[in-house]
Amino acid sequence: MEPAPRPAPANAPCPNCGASSSGRFCSSCGQDNGEGRLAVRGVLLDAFHNFVNWDSALLATLRGLALRPGHVAREYVEGRRKRYVGPAKLCLYTLALWLLAARWLEVDVLAASGLRVETSGEGGRANELARELREFFGGHLDLLLYLALPLRAWLVTLAFRGRGRNLAECFVLVFYAASASFLLGLVLTPLMAFDSERWMRARQALSFVWAVWAARQFFGVSWGSAFARTTLVTVLHVLGTGLFFALLALPFFW
Repeated sequence: MEPAPRPAPANAPCPNCGASSSGRFCSSCGQDNGEGRLAVRGVLLDAFHNFVNWDSALLATLRGLALRPGHVAREYVEGRRKRYVGPAKLCLYTLALWLLAARWLEVDVLAASGLRVETSGEGGRANELARELREFFGGHLDLLLYLALPLRAWLVTLAFRGRGRNLAECFVLVFYAASASFLLGLVLTPLMAFDSERWMRARQALSFVWAVWAARQFFGVSWGSAFARTTLVTVLHVLGTGLFFALLALPFFW
């Protein structure tokens, strides 16, 4: 028979952080120290509560991104964060899911995006170099796409300068925008398996529309201003990302 859980002694230091606490919940780290020894019931309840909290936050975030994209980022930077999944975490998870689905369905994301590394068809050093570049960019695409986001956040900060948002707050908008773009990629990946370039262009167009819509709500500007500034940011981001990829490829030519 499973032993009954014993409450932690009063005024005992928190087992997690060592801070002294007289209540059930540690005033320093918030850990629940009321049960003492673990019990199966407590483990299952903890798992259930974590799932419910994650599920409700995820649904609220996805619903907000679909219906009021800029409002989600605004709510988050203004302190109402518990109800949403963190932007950096959501961005990383959606990117991983999209690339996983693309690999499973054998969709070449790089080629569909227009970033091809062609071979000459004759063998030799040129073909070997092309193969190495393709393997490098394909194997590290998730990291490369994630590392390109700080540049976009900085460009957004410059483009919307004077709207009262700092770099960290623009990071939130960019991460949520990227999450929406990766989710679109995930949804459209089955179609990309049949015509990758067409549906990749559709994803890019929808992502741009979403970015304009989100910027308008987040910064409180007109549609025209949001469109013009987001277009400028997108062009500079594409050029900057291309330069970033080119610099990464330089060591392969030495």
